[in-house]
Amino acid sequence: MAASVTEARRLIRNATRLGECHPWFRDRLERVMSGLESRGYRPRIQDAWRSPERQKELLDEGFTKVRWGFHNATKANGAPDSLAADVLDDDFPLNPRRAFLLALAQFADEVDLDTGIAWGLPPAIAQMLNEAIADGASWKGKLGWDPCHVEVADLTIADARRGKRP
Repeated sequence: MAASVTEARRLIRNATRLGECHPWFRDRLERVMSGLESRGYRPRIQDAWRSPERQKELLDEGFTKVRWGFHNATKANGAPDSLAADVLDDDFPLNPRRAFLLALAQFADEVDLDTGIAWGLPPAIAQMLNEAIADGASWKGKLGWDPCHVEVADLTIADARRGKRP
């Protein structure tokens, strides 16, 4: 489902995906989504929780670099408890606007979430990008390899896998 969807389907999808998230993360992700909507964007949560099988498929296809990640988090009973989500620009899902990606990163940063917008960039470039985002400035330089990914900050994947939550 990469193509743009109707507004009703987008809202239902977002509500469903938010329901797969840990409450602490869900609250902050909802604020990110509201911020984007206040700027006229139509954010869509493409993925929140992922099964281990789906995660392995994405690893094999080169879309992730980890076999188990924040998307795979579950409660003790096995129910989804995602600590990550992939948020697309529903009007341009296959090629999100740069302004959308920068706004996503800015709103995420404001609520203590991280994004993949700087992943894979040299440290000096990543620092300049993060400073531009914090200042709300435009950025014409390179972006990281997973800018639509949003996740908890200050928690390691290993800790999340052991059940630690924010």
